[in-house]
Amino acid sequence: MKHKLLALLSLFVLMPICTKAQEAPQHRVVYLWDVTYSMFGGYCDMKNSTPTPVIVAGESMQIKYCDKKKNIYNKIMEALIKDIQSQSVESEIIVVPFNDKVLTNCVWKQKGTAMGKEILEKNIRQFKDIAPTGTNLYAPFDYAKNNLFFPKAKYYSELKILTDGVHNEKNPSKADFYRLLLSWCSFAEPNNIKGYYFILAEDAIEDELRITLHDCTCIDLIDHFQGHFENPVNQFTIKGDQLVNLKDQFQQPIKLSVVLNDVERPIQGTEKVHVYASSNPYFDLNETVTIDGKATVEVTLKPKMSLAELQRSMPTDENTVIVLNFDQEKKETPVNELVNKSCELRYVNKPQKTLTISIKQ
Repeated sequence: MKHKLLALLSLFVLMPICTKAQEAPQHRVVYLWDVTYSMFGGYCDMKNSTPTPVIVAGESMQIKYCDKKKNIYNKIMEALIKDIQSQSVESEIIVVPFNDKVLTNCVWKQKGTAMGKEILEKNIRQFKDIAPTGTNLYAPFDYAKNNLFFPKAKYYSELKILTDGVHNEKNPSKADFYRLLLSWCSFAEPNNIKGYYFILAEDAIEDELRITLHDCTCIDLIDHFQGHFENPVNQFTIKGDQLVNLKDQFQQPIKLSVVLNDVERPIQGTEKVHVYASSNPYFDLNETVTIDGKATVEVTLKPKMSLAELQRSMPTDENTVIVLNFDQEKKETPVNELVNKSCELRYVNKPQKTLTISIKQ
């Protein structure tokens, strides 16, 4: 018996233990999917094709509105599935249905493989957990912040909010929702998270939402649904059209402003741009800069001669234009596009001030 036990133990010792490390995704996209009754045009009897008002139990037998012309459920569902299909195989895809709460038993998470996308599509098409409720926008934002996004993640994340309504729950209140939205912006911006708030109906937009998101660089408000949830391209430019004092800024870094969608603010994610100077007799520049969460980027031009020689060579009666060229390298994120290919620096070469002293004899 003792020998058998030792032999059995030796098998356990020799048996290989295989554990697979959890691979972090290169990209995560989360869809907050509004599945309230209003997506069907209101509290309609979905079993019938005619717009028949229904009586909602538990609400004093009140007859709710029903407008089949506002039924956008199938259109939004197809657009959601199409956007999921467009995600890369390196992505992790999460769908969060909500009405007056997050339907946690129906939160689906899959990798962006063909099989993962097929499972998500099947779950979305078979979804039937529809109930006559209000719209709670606080709940999905809070759920995503606390369960789906993490500080200092190494990957780029996206949040897509798909709703045709405004927050109309009393607890938490609308004021609570907007406070959460502001805190969410503060959380998302330093953690490489970009949000897209898709307004699917006119009823879903209100002034307070615009005001809240006006200074929030991490969430774009898209109030004209075009039938798809593709990311609008964030177009950014690098501005350098500025005067540079030759003497005072000789061999000093020059700051170039990063302008995103016509506003001087940082891009979301990280981009690498090759910057080089056009042929000229005065300066060289050939480097790759990283543009990330800053509204400026620095470059340092290398002089081809000493300061004294430059002062003698460069004109003093007009500015010397140095053209900087930009080539965006392989985009790290799918939403940032450099739109300008060059900018100008105008060097000012002020003549040396001399003091003439005459002595009368």
